[in-house]
This record gives sequence, C-alpha cells and structure tokens, in this order.
Amino acid sequence: MDPDAPIDVPPTLQQDLGSDLLSTYWPTAVGLLLVAAGVVLSVRILRARRTRSRARRTLFGGAAVTGTAVVLVLSLALGVNTWVGYFPSVATLSRWIDDKTREPVAELPAAAVTAEGASNVPLTEGERVTTDTNGYSFLTAVPSTAAQVPATGAWVYLPPGYDAPGNTRRYPVMYALHGAPGSAADWFAGGRIDYLLDTLIASGSVPPMIVVSPDLNAGSARVDDEPLDRPGGAQLETFVTRDVVSWADGALRTVADKKHRVIAGMSAGGLGSLLYGLHSPETFGGVLSIMPYTAPYTASVVADPQAKKRNSPLDVIAATANDAVDRSQIFFLGQGDRESAAEATAIRDALRGQGRTTTLRVLPGLEHNWVAARTIAPYGLIWTAMHLGWNTEQTE
Repeated sequence: MDPDAPIDVPPTLQQDLGSDLLSTYWPTAVGLLLVAAGVVLSVRILRARRTRSRARRTLFGGAAVTGTAVVLVLSLALGVNTWVGYFPSVATLSRWIDDKTREPVAELPAAAVTAEGASNVPLTEGERVTTDTNGYSFLTAVPSTAAQVPATGAWVYLPPGYDAPGNTRRYPVMYALHGAPGSAADWFAGGRIDYLLDTLIASGSVPPMIVVSPDLNAGSARVDDEPLDRPGGAQLETFVTRDVVSWADGALRTVADKKHRVIAGMSAGGLGSLLYGLHSPETFGGVLSIMPYTAPYTASVVADPQAKKRNSPLDVIAATANDAVDRSQIFFLGQGDRESAAEATAIRDALRGQGRTTTLRVLPGLEHNWVAARTIAPYGLIWTAMHLGWNTEQTE
C-alpha cells in the first residue's frame, strides 16, 4: 500500500470548517465601524459647549471613550480569532467556556458505561446520549498516578450509536494532545473533532471511533510547556501512556490493543504524539502528528542533556536504528505550506530510512494554527484508519 497515495476526503472537509459569523471577518469589520462612530461621538461630546456642562461633557465623553476602547479590543480579538481559527462557531466558544468553568467529574453519562460495567439495564431512546448519526462529547475526570500530575479533566467523544440498546461493539481510540498553551477542550473547540468524526463516519471514510483528549497542564493554569516527562517535574507522557490509556480501556468499550490505538496531536502536542509513539510502540499502533518539529523548547527539558535527547525525535529515531523494533507502527505527518516543511521532512526521511510506513502531507494555504489542524486532521484520520485496517473489520 503506497503511503503517499491520494487520500479521498469528503468535499465538505476539504476546506475550513468555520460554521457561523465567528469564522468570518464580518464581526471585526462591524466592530471597527462602531469604533469609528464611537471616536466621532466622543470628540463631539467633549467639544460640545452650549448643551452640556463641563462635568456632564466629561462624564459622557469618558463613557463614550471607554465604550469605544472596549469595542476596539473585542474587534481586534475577534479578528485574531478568525485568523487563528480557534473559535469557528459560537458552539465551540461555549464548549471552551464549559471547560474553564465546569469542574470535571469522574462519572460518565449513564449510557456511556462499558458493557461489563454498572449499567446492564437495556436503554430506552430517551436515555441515550448518542444518536444513530451523531456522537456525543462530554467532559470527565481521569485519575493520575504520575508524579506531579493531579487528577485532571479530559474531553471524550463517543461515536454515533455507541449506546444503542444491545450494542456491545468495541471501538478504536484516538488519544488527542492539545498544543501549548492549551487545554483539554482544544480539539473539541478549535479542532472540531466531534464534527469531523461525525462527518467521516457518516461518509464511510473511517469506522466509528472514540476520542480522548486529556488536559496536559498538570494543574489549572495553562502553561506554555510541551507535554513531556519533565526532569524533576510533571510526568505528562507517563500520565497519558499509562493512566489515560488504562482509564479509557476500563471505562469505555475500547479495543484494548496497540493496533486500535492512535496517538495524535498538533504543534507541541504534535511533538508529544510523535515522541509517545516512538517511546511506546507497544501501546500505539499509529501516530498522527500535525505541525511536528525536531527539538523541544521546554526549559527543564532543554537544560538536561539526557532529557533533551530523549525528547528530540531525530535522536530517538536514530537510537533505534539497530534495534529490533516493531516496524508495523505507522506515522502520518501533516502541516501547511505557509511554514517551512524542513523539520517534518527530516522526520519523515528518518522514519522511512528505517523502513517505517510514513507519509508527510503539506496542504496549501495553511499556517500554524487551528484552521490548519482541523483541515489536516481528516486526511490523517482516513490515512491512519486505512493503514491500520480499521475500515475492513468489525469489533464486537
């Protein structure tokens, strides 16, 4: 099977997935028009002499200036959001707010328990959380045994039909790592992974699968550090590869083997997914790395020569050149053409030099942002499912 063969992505996913005004520059344009009007109004109020006293002019003028400044800031923020693509719709903004304001709870929705779990009572349609055509996403909590990583939130996607009465099917899992700074909601807000999968599953491009996206900040604050095992600090790779995977296999109807696990990520998460896969080929059968790079930047890792080498993909690949590693693991690398592909190309060539099934897809017109991540992801999902043989099997 040619790893560079064309990938047949549904037409609706071959473009940016913005779905309402937040994905356009119209709110920014309207806001800037309001700013211009506010500036004119402020000037007129402050210059008025006959109709208002000095105190009233100062009061109303100050209010107009403040309001204009607020609208300007909001307009610029909306413009930046449109460029980055983080909130393509009001619904994704709502999900991000939920992630910041809701406390994750360990309990899953009643209909989401495993077939061997606490709920073996037949479900009615009113109790279901998925439908035959739409999956269900929710925020839950994952316990941790990793050093300096507390129990933390994770967003989970269950595929359409997961909780249909009598369904005992088990599903492949994609573990999705956010960028830095970022949070567990990112793949469900900026990445729109639930919409992507509903669409891909409906078209038959990929089989139904589960997604688990854990928070990788090792605390409540967003930090600009990569999701790595840090010397003397949080052991985030250990948390994902040991705790998150074991939690999912116990709480959800997963196919608990490496062939049916994919580790994915974007930017800092793209580096993380590549390293997790290289370090744990017995756990993950596939790697989907979007916007990968070759050298970590997290200060505690860079300061430690051994940690830096362990978390530099080219060094890790080179170290396994003579090892009897399992060459069945597959690697999808993707990015946009508005940033250099030199590092991704070096990673691809190093993997291919060891006979590992690898492809690099560079899509036109994309930069280093969430627009690129959610545009590239369908290509990676289809390629990965095809090369792991998911499309030709039924897992009961």
